[in-house]
Amino acid sequence: MEDRNANYHGKSIKRPIRDLTPFPEDIFIPAQASLENYLLPLISIDLGLLRSDLQGTTVHILNPVEPYEGFIGEETAEFHNAFCGENWLTLELTKDNKYQFLGDEGYFLSAPVHNHKDKIDELLLEHIKEVKDTYRKVKSGYKSKGQLLPWQADNPQDFIDRLGGEIHYGNWTDSALPPPAFDMFFHETAGENLPSDGISISYKGNHFFLVAEVAGYHYCGHGADAILTFYEPESRTVLFTYDWR
Repeated sequence: MEDRNANYHGKSIKRPIRDLTPFPEDIFIPAQASLENYLLPLISIDLGLLRSDLQGTTVHILNPVEPYEGFIGEETAEFHNAFCGENWLTLELTKDNKYQFLGDEGYFLSAPVHNHKDKIDELLLEHIKEVKDTYRKVKSGYKSKGQLLPWQADNPQDFIDRLGGEIHYGNWTDSALPPPAFDMFFHETAGENLPSDGISISYKGNHFFLVAEVAGYHYCGHGADAILTFYEPESRTVLFTYDWR
């Protein structure tokens, strides 16, 4: 297993390394254990890999089991708030590195509150079952082989597509605005010769940094092309958005 002192910034992670934990368990606060129905934990990252002052702070990358089509939260606007909206969701990281969702369970289309609606159709339910079944298969394969194998046995997937690094433009930047609690800026100084696209995201004046990008389908067979995970240390806020290419 590779040493944590290597420089992983902006690089893909193709094999297990120290301070990365694939398929973590028990990551939600007890009062929100039902989140396991909607959000699958892919991999946990000790942020000491990116910043020495954050060693021991562990962020968990999550893949939603929905939607079947469109964006997460697209059909549940009545349950949006300052922290959760179309294609964006937010959690607070507790001192013991568990997640507290900063939204209402109704944000998820498959939540019980929506059972009476026609939009809870068989295609969505079949999709959720397939995502969860594949997740369990890949998790089992990882425990026996140490690889992510959602498809062919000779085609292992990366654990992380990009660990840390700059924030770059993608479909996520103009698919849907961040929820009202956050500010996103596109700085005019950005250009082709700069390492960043000049994008910054902040909460109460404090800036997020990019923790990682990973394709949801590496772990679940389905999911976004890039799950973007951001962290703001002062408030211990974890912000997710999803890029579909």
